[in-house]
Amino acid sequence: MKIEIRRVKKSELNDVIRVENEAWPEEIRAHLEKFESRISIFSQGFLAAYSNGTMAGVSTSQIIDYPNMDLTSWEKITDNGFITRSHNPKGNAIYVVSLGISNKYQGRGLGSKLIEAQKQLVNRLGLQFLVLGARIPMYHKHNTIPIHDYLKLKNEKGEPLDKELRFYLRTGLNIDRVVPNYMEDDPESLNYGVVMVWQNK
Repeated sequence: MKIEIRRVKKSELNDVIRVENEAWPEEIRAHLEKFESRISIFSQGFLAAYSNGTMAGVSTSQIIDYPNMDLTSWEKITDNGFITRSHNPKGNAIYVVSLGISNKYQGRGLGSKLIEAQKQLVNRLGLQFLVLGARIPMYHKHNTIPIHDYLKLKNEKGEPLDKELRFYLRTGLNIDRVVPNYMEDDPESLNYGVVMVWQNK
């Protein structure tokens, strides 16, 4: 399997929507207009992973000022996913707006490669941080315990039980804070988000 990471062209946005639909539950999918806005405003952060020439994963980002930006909700951080008013070219951090892998290609390391590509963008632009808000999609199965206790739950390998949290920790990000009502319409995470940070050294 040949994997390639590169910037997305505007002519490929239909493929982006296909990946989005294959990656996410319907209630949290982004629509075409949001991707059109993101690629127009910050095309450098609009990246895709291709498997044998087929788009299999997509990540988008913007520049923010960390830790000074209000990080209390994804909608506020990203201007509802459009990044029109939230992208700050004078900021010091890349904020990952989205990361989605088609369900046909999950488990093949594509997400890690996209995160690594966003880190490389941080480095190329001379920025200090990579920031994102992780979902915790298994929390709804453990909702009888407080959120901070849930984050401490481990699997048989001693890693975080939640698969998304585990993934981001493996890519070198660290937990910054837990935020209630971080994303609207994410019942799997009970609308919680975990702000995570990687520092460029």
